[in-house]
Amino acid sequence: MIEAGIWAVTLGISVPAAMLAIECALGLLPRRNGRDMAAAPPFVVLMPAHDEASGIAQVVAAVMVQLRACDALVVVADNCTDGTATIARGLGAVVVERTDPAERGKGHALEFGRDYLASAPSLQGPRVVIVLDADCVPESGALASLASLSQARRAVVQGAYLMEPPPGADAMVRVSCFAFLVKNLVRQSGLQRLAGMTLLQGSGMAFPRATFERMHWTSSLVEDLDMGLDLLLAGRRVVFAETARFTSAASSRQATAGQRRRWEHGMMQTACRYAPRLLAAALRRGRGGLALVALDLLVPPTVLLLLLLVLATILVAAAGGFGLPLQVLLGVEACLGSALLAAWWYHARAMLPLASLLRIPGYVIWKMPLLAQFVTRRERVWLRTERDP
Repeated sequence: MIEAGIWAVTLGISVPAAMLAIECALGLLPRRNGRDMAAAPPFVVLMPAHDEASGIAQVVAAVMVQLRACDALVVVADNCTDGTATIARGLGAVVVERTDPAERGKGHALEFGRDYLASAPSLQGPRVVIVLDADCVPESGALASLASLSQARRAVVQGAYLMEPPPGADAMVRVSCFAFLVKNLVRQSGLQRLAGMTLLQGSGMAFPRATFERMHWTSSLVEDLDMGLDLLLAGRRVVFAETARFTSAASSRQATAGQRRRWEHGMMQTACRYAPRLLAAALRRGRGGLALVALDLLVPPTVLLLLLLVLATILVAAAGGFGLPLQVLLGVEACLGSALLAAWWYHARAMLPLASLLRIPGYVIWKMPLLAQFVTRRERVWLRTERDP
């Protein structure tokens, strides 16, 4: 009985840890040289925006230089009380304004934008719709890359959506940005190689026009993640474009804490709802990729995973000594530690200098209350992340 319990603890924590290690290892492999992509089809960028006057000019300008005569940028100024609409319109964007204080949030803005695209005669030509947040700057060529891949694969495409620490950011914010990079770039690349499919992450997403017109957006904490999983369950393709990069500036430590709490609470709620459905669909349809996506969802936030590994190691060592279960745990921990260190070395040495790594224990302590609030004060509604002035 005791031995069975030891193995239950060992496997229960080793499986998600091994999944994370495998995703990181595969995500760091050199990119395969794919076939040359055809020219991008006409596309429209749909940008929901709420009181983004302080930063939207940079994003609109970065989008406009990537557009051709056949492309367009549509900004949905949603319940704005500042100059968001005026600034975007002055830079050449098509701007539609929405006022409905009772129904606020990105999901409602995208529903409004979807209906506008369907009714505007001048916007019937674009065959791909790209959703981009108003604080998210596309790197050169990112928009055309998304549109081209979406058309070639007949799929929904997620670009690499990253956070960049501002100058002078403290170590906590930098470690948080590194965790975001692991989640949104390294693991996404690994999941694409492993399962042939990936997850939606909220910004830098391209949809075939017909697919976008059938979408019904919600206002959950992670509506984009939920919607991507619904697409996978419906048999649609969702793929990752590693080279199409989109970057947002990280906020202050306080705002970052609130943002991480909303994302991580939302992701844990989504994992509870969708993992069983994905596993059932994988068994029913013989689609192993869905089972791998379910395993990805079951990987808890990294800090929580590391804490659980430490507790499991102590428990297994105390109950069973240096037997096979403990050896399995230690082996998985070594693989995971190596994979995360390799991800830092390959992607994040500039973002997270070596000295900042010494602050990781402080980051773990900083994150523990956010994770505990999943039980004591769970986030359930969408709130806009405050921007730094």
